[in-house]
Amino acid sequence: MEQAAREIHLSGWYEAGLPAAERKRRGHFSTPHALVEQILDACGYSAASAIFDLRLLDPACGSGNFLAGATRRLWVAALDAGLSREQAGELVRRNLWGLDPDPVACLLAEMQVRAAVESVGGSLPPAPPLHIHQADSLALPWQPCVDLLVANPPYLAAKNTDLSHYRQVWRRGQTDSYLLFLNLALRAVRPGGWLALVLPDPVLARANASGERAHLLRGFTLLHIWHLAGVFTAEVGAAILIARKLPPRPLHRVCWTRARWRDELALAPAHQLDRRVPQILLARQPGAELRYLLGQTPGREIERLRRALDAQHSQPARALHLLPLGELVSIKRGEEIARDSPSIGPLAEMTQGYPVLRGGVDLRAYARPQSALGILPAAVKKPLERYREPKLLVVKSTGDLQAALDTDGHVVLQTLYLLHPRTPDSSLNTHYFLLALLNSRLLRAYVYHLHTAYKLVQPQIEQAVLARLPVPWGETQACEEIAARARELEHACSRTGSVVEWDEHITFLYEQQERALRALYAAATPGMFVDKGVFTYG
Repeated sequence: MEQAAREIHLSGWYEAGLPAAERKRRGHFSTPHALVEQILDACGYSAASAIFDLRLLDPACGSGNFLAGATRRLWVAALDAGLSREQAGELVRRNLWGLDPDPVACLLAEMQVRAAVESVGGSLPPAPPLHIHQADSLALPWQPCVDLLVANPPYLAAKNTDLSHYRQVWRRGQTDSYLLFLNLALRAVRPGGWLALVLPDPVLARANASGERAHLLRGFTLLHIWHLAGVFTAEVGAAILIARKLPPRPLHRVCWTRARWRDELALAPAHQLDRRVPQILLARQPGAELRYLLGQTPGREIERLRRALDAQHSQPARALHLLPLGELVSIKRGEEIARDSPSIGPLAEMTQGYPVLRGGVDLRAYARPQSALGILPAAVKKPLERYREPKLLVVKSTGDLQAALDTDGHVVLQTLYLLHPRTPDSSLNTHYFLLALLNSRLLRAYVYHLHTAYKLVQPQIEQAVLARLPVPWGETQACEEIAARARELEHACSRTGSVVEWDEHITFLYEQQERALRALYAAATPGMFVDKGVFTYG
């Protein structure tokens, strides 16, 4: 226990001593020891396995948490096999490799490895040296040579860090550092070998990672996706990918876990068959997105709806068909100004100003938006006509799709999207019909299962996601009935007071609206299953 505490102290001392801004600049956030142990278990790297001939590499070793965990297991395996301490020490030197450009981190990594050996009753002589080297692994040419590659690489965003000196960037343009390490892992692992990477969760679905995801799903058997919140103090979720470099079998299913990290968490138990998704389904996503939620019943229906939109958009339109929302409305953003700008303040205190709305604060589903804040006219840079016309408003920085209709001419900030029908409708029926769709359980589940679920911290609904939402179009009577109910629901949700009292009639009206919307989607998508309980999420 004393030696284990020493290892934790060594790994945390350097990191804790760095100012928060410097840690963020370097992307220096160490993997918790308990998570290291679970990752090594998942890769089969244990004293009970044949690990003497496995070469392990951490190409971004930092202060050495992965190397220390592997060292302890390798040393115990050697002693259990009857090897001498000298032979065990030689195995550690030969099999465990760590690289990092920071010389202090390399020194701490070596100290951790030696402390790990001492924790199981051994010791390493000072010479010959361990294979922990000060080096930039991204600058080295890699061929398949590694049996197990483990890493928690730094997350340095391209917009904040110049990575243009790396050859991989020359070939692909702007990219984030973690994708360069993922690319390195895909190249360096030998056939039959393993990779285990702790990456920021944008890797699961962000467009700039599509090439690496496609390579991973094509050439590796992806065994686990662990999507965890709270692993690091950084403002990002963690996605742990564990895979073996073997072509996936057609029926292979990936085990996934979505949870808040705790040291004692038992990740991805094998018996949870409902927590698996076919790898071939992930490979067939438009950008090879790792949309693990599609393995559940609601996810399968959402995927069917997405495919139906793609299929119908390439075929002649039927009387009732699906259209992408972007063909029916224009989608724009509000003013590019911070909420705490001096140009924004209480409207009652302004001699002149426009009422202004903020996303996530002044908008609730269906409710008429209201705000006591104003914005000075000089701060409004976009055409006022954009705000004065009736418009649907959708919150941008959220994981849950929600919309309201504004006919009072509010100016809005960039945290809201403004949607204007491309064909003017004086009766506002189109606005209310789309208002109902954008607040429906079905489309909320659609956005969640396909997009926002894969970023645990500060999820956002991208403009392109809104533009590709499927809208059933062409059934005039049904659309008018849905629009009429949306007006009633708007009135109910706009009552004053902090809590809306949903009486029996309004509750019935809401469920009636949901049934009508499901029926409309079912009619536009033959064969689609729209049972009442299917479209839930969260």
